[in-house]
Amino acid sequence: MPSRLLILTLPLLLGACSTLSEEECRNASWYNLGYQDGERGRTQQEIPKYRESCSEYGVKVDETEWKRGYQKGLELFCIPELAYSKGRDGVEYLGVCPNDASFLKQYQRGRDEYLLNQRIAELQDELRRLDDEIGAVERQMRSSDGDELDYYRSQRYRMIRHAEAVQEEIWRLRNPPKVIEFKL
Repeated sequence: MPSRLLILTLPLLLGACSTLSEEECRNASWYNLGYQDGERGRTQQEIPKYRESCSEYGVKVDETEWKRGYQKGLELFCIPELAYSKGRDGVEYLGVCPNDASFLKQYQRGRDEYLLNQRIAELQDELRRLDDEIGAVERQMRSSDGDELDYYRSQRYRMIRHAEAVQEEIWRLRNPPKVIEFKL
């Protein structure tokens, strides 16, 4: 599981790096770069990173153009009607929207769905692993006898009970209780 987590987060970590090469610093459209950062919901903390990267090459960042582009990109990122899909797709929200309350409400609905789907996927992976282990124990049972057979039977029984509990949790997550509210 830890290696799976690393594989999933590595692109995010690499994508979060804001260092620019010498060529990128010299040829940058600061407006476009700011627009892209705003559109991705990044914070204004990107600008010091660009400043640091480009100072190595003696290039000055055009912060005015970057901020102008950033504000335009942020307008697109912060549309409340798109917030739900951003949350559902697992996009991280860093609190950059001026209309934070309306954006956040929709984003959280989508984020909750995203987390629910992530949990269901984890449980399905666990269920597949358990099925494989049950199959291995059953193969052991076929070539065992006496005390060894009893041991494998009890192991199989525990694994089946655990798999049933996992299936039940998946069912509960997919079928949450319905609340009906009556007003008098």
